[in-house]
This record gives sequence, structure tokens and C-alpha cells, in this order.
Amino acid sequence: MKKVWLKRNKNGEMGIGTMIIFIAMILVSAVAASVLIGTASKVREQAQNTGDQAINNIASGFVVQDVTGIVKSDFSSISDLIIQMRLQAGSPDINMDKVSIMFVSGSVDQMLSFVAGSAVAHGGAVGGTSYSANTTGTTTTWTTSEHVVNQGDLVTVTITGLTLIYSTPASVTIVPAYGTSTLVSFITPSYYSTNLVELR
Repeated sequence: MKKVWLKRNKNGEMGIGTMIIFIAMILVSAVAASVLIGTASKVREQAQNTGDQAINNIASGFVVQDVTGIVKSDFSSISDLIIQMRLQAGSPDINMDKVSIMFVSGSVDQMLSFVAGSAVAHGGAVGGTSYSANTTGTTTTWTTSEHVVNQGDLVTVTITGLTLIYSTPASVTIVPAYGTSTLVSFITPSYYSTNLVELR
């Protein structure tokens, strides 16, 4: 019986090896691409959040338009401050519930928080810790439970219970939850002749 010798095809073996290497390269590339896409997505999201926070921290805050003092009936001192302010250009909406106001004058150095309705008496022996505020504007979302200031709104802040006598330096710092603080400094007049005094 004649033996049949099978000849090995070396070209076929090389083709299979090349195909295996090619498939392996495709799998490695797919895994690498998946990792890169996932990383790029996370970096983009983090950059977006960082950018939003940076914009809020830079743009958020108030611009004070006017500061008026209410003089006592005997013209001896200023008892109340009325501060009118608006949001900075580009500032997002700000919730006044999260806004603190620091009042400094002489020996008085107090941080005030917002309360809806009438302001609690503040300063000196009274030692109140609150201020009141209201807003007017066509876009306002100011309600009994929400106290949000929008672009275009005019906010009126009232601080009561003060005793600011003649030629007294004082400062008011408005501190939002995030963003830039607004400092207003003034010196009271050397005498009071009217019931309302423009301080800034």
C-alpha cells in the first residue's frame, strides 16, 4: 500500500498567526479607545463643573446702588439703614436666605442673617442678629417661602436698631453663600438736619 505524505502548508500557518495578531491588536485598540473616551468624558464633565463654579465665584454678588440712613426724631443719631442693591452683571440668581451681612461701627461688629418680615432690632445693647429684605422687579420669584433675587430685581435691605451718631465711620459687607463680597464704607455727616440722610 502506497503511503500518502501530507505536505504542511507553512503559508496557512503564517496567515493564521497574522490573523490572531491582528485580532489582538483590534481588541487592545478597542479597550484603549474605551478608556480614552471614558477619561475624556470625565475630564470634560469636571472641566464644565470647574468652569461653572469659577464663573459663579467671580460673577455672583451684589452691586449697591444706594445707602440711606433714617434719623431719629430728635436728630441725635441714625437708627436704621436702608440699602438698595442689584445683582452684578452675569450673576446667577441668589437666595437671600443664604446671604449674610456684616455690620461694623465702633465697638459693634456683628454678622446678620436674613429673616422674612420685620427686621429684628440690631446693634449696641440690643444685640439683634437679623436684617430684613424685600425685592421689586418683573422677574422676581420672591414669595413667602422663597426669597430669590433675579437679574433686574431691586433689593431693599433694612437694618434697624442702630445708634450712629455724628461723624461715625461704619461699613457694611454683604456676603453671599458663594461669589464675591460687597463692601460699603461710609462716614455719617457732622450733623443731622433731615429725617433721611444719603450715606452713599
